[in-house]
Amino acid sequence: MAPGHKAHDIDWDRGVGFLVADITRLLTSRYNRMIKPMGLTPAQWRLILQLYREDGLSQKDLARLIGVGKVSIGRLIDGLEESGWVERREDVTDRRSKRVFLTRRAREVDGAMVDSGIDLYHLTTRGLSTAERRELERLLTLVRSNLLADSPNG
Repeated sequence: MAPGHKAHDIDWDRGVGFLVADITRLLTSRYNRMIKPMGLTPAQWRLILQLYREDGLSQKDLARLIGVGKVSIGRLIDGLEESGWVERREDVTDRRSKRVFLTRRAREVDGAMVDSGIDLYHLTTRGLSTAERRELERLLTLVRSNLLADSPNG
């Protein structure tokens, strides 16, 4: 805050930080309700989404892509494997490594989950023109880039 400004002088509810945090909270709540009937946690669904993008990733790559540690990724995969969403297979180029693949069960819900995601996107952008949606995406991408550029972890 600049010198001389007081907290009561700021309309905090219109600030970028508040709005992004509140939108994230609302989207997360809606998203969690969407995946709950499938018995998945948000972290498990993020892992499945990564495998939809590129099936057969190593556990190490999955951990990096979804931002969790080795122990956490192992537990996530264990749970998904036990419930039939993924399977581990030996890496043909590195026997010490395991690759993770989607099962038929996971592939069968792909279309339904994509449709749900599209519905959520339309809900969140309702009332915006195509140009306004693109501008919102451009602006949010810029905000993210600004924060990443100033981050010690870049």
